[in-house]
Amino acid sequence: MIFTTLNLIRGTFVALAALLAMAASAQNFPNRPLKVIVAYSAGTGSDIVARIIAPPLSERIKQPVLIENRVGAGGIVGTQAIKQSAPDGYTIGVIVSGNAIQPFLVKDMPFDIRKDFVPLTLMYSGPLVMTVPLSVPAKTLGEFITWAKANPGKVFFGSVGTGTTSHMGGEMLKQLTGIDMTVVPFKGTPEVYAAMFTGDIHMLFDNYATPRAQVEAGRLRVLAVASAKRWPTLPNAPTVAETFPGFEVRFWTGFVAPAGTPKDITDKLAADITAVMNTPEVHKRIADTSVEPGGGTPAEFAQLIASDTEKWSKVVQKAGMKMQ
Repeated sequence: MIFTTLNLIRGTFVALAALLAMAASAQNFPNRPLKVIVAYSAGTGSDIVARIIAPPLSERIKQPVLIENRVGAGGIVGTQAIKQSAPDGYTIGVIVSGNAIQPFLVKDMPFDIRKDFVPLTLMYSGPLVMTVPLSVPAKTLGEFITWAKANPGKVFFGSVGTGTTSHMGGEMLKQLTGIDMTVVPFKGTPEVYAAMFTGDIHMLFDNYATPRAQVEAGRLRVLAVASAKRWPTLPNAPTVAETFPGFEVRFWTGFVAPAGTPKDITDKLAADITAVMNTPEVHKRIADTSVEPGGGTPAEFAQLIASDTEKWSKVVQKAGMKMQ
């Protein structure tokens, strides 16, 4: 009986000590550099915006904020690295809308964004843009479809991995138009664009932040936007929905922490990141990359993750797409 009582007292002290240590940790957080894992190449939309946010965030938390690019498998490599990081708040990362699609198309997915991460805040969102290289003769969506139908089996569209929004955009266009077009997955968007310039890839749906400079330089051509209505950033570009009603593919990117990170710490991270993103200067710089700035609450981001996962589950099931 005495030993039982002593064990209970000892257990209570251990639990209390753990709680006090956690509280002290949260109160002093952060006291060393913060690392942000970006699962995509330097120069992609998520990388560009993360690097816009990092310096003012560093000033706010008075610690260095380091961006680490962990590339591969359509973002799976980097996203898994976020999951496997210590849940102490010192390593966070970004997840993307494609991560809500991958569980239905990729076998043995090593993570579930609904369970393995704590949402912090939405970084940005927007519609996908359909671009083609100048080697493709089409100047409109209709001309592209006609050209593709005249070249069955010879048209290739790029993606940055199975189950990404770039992949789904092309697959949905195939279903609606009946064109014979083959997806070619790449390690990252820079590799896709390199293949477009050589003529090996004929089309890509992507976040406009990445190809914008090439479009403005006349090296790529925008054929359509995958939004429900015309997009103010490209007011002269027609939507795919104008030809095929109901076609809409949007992307999003947001900050998360590994599951198990103390709530006091995730609340502070979310508040600090959101405060930085909502400053007029940072908000404008993000918008200038051709995306719609985020900055909402963790609950709002969690709801977006849940609703997008449900949406893509139905799309993949209806399309009869198989796991790869």
